[in-house]
Amino acid sequence: MALPTESLITESLRPTLVCDVSVPLSSLAPGSRATIVDVDASTPEGHRLLDLGFLPETEIRVVRRAPLRDPIVFYLRGGQICLRRSEAARIRVLAADAEHAA
Repeated sequence: MALPTESLITESLRPTLVCDVSVPLSSLAPGSRATIVDVDASTPEGHRLLDLGFLPETEIRVVRRAPLRDPIVFYLRGGQICLRRSEAARIRVLAADAEHAA
């Protein structure tokens, strides 16, 4: 099976992105909730994020950050996972407060 080389924007979330309200996951503060809208799958690291469950339309919560802001702990799909800021920056999300405003 060939892996996708482009970002995975779902059709149901595409109109939201036209308003450019999505932000990198790495920019959210601890305690923030969001919905994943896009994952940059153009590199092996991006493919690995998809394998780990960072898929479009998945709800996610920022649990905590390390003292120097790196790494970041996220809660999704019933478990916690820790990513570096550079890895989290490959994931675009729609913050929960932005979902209600759109």
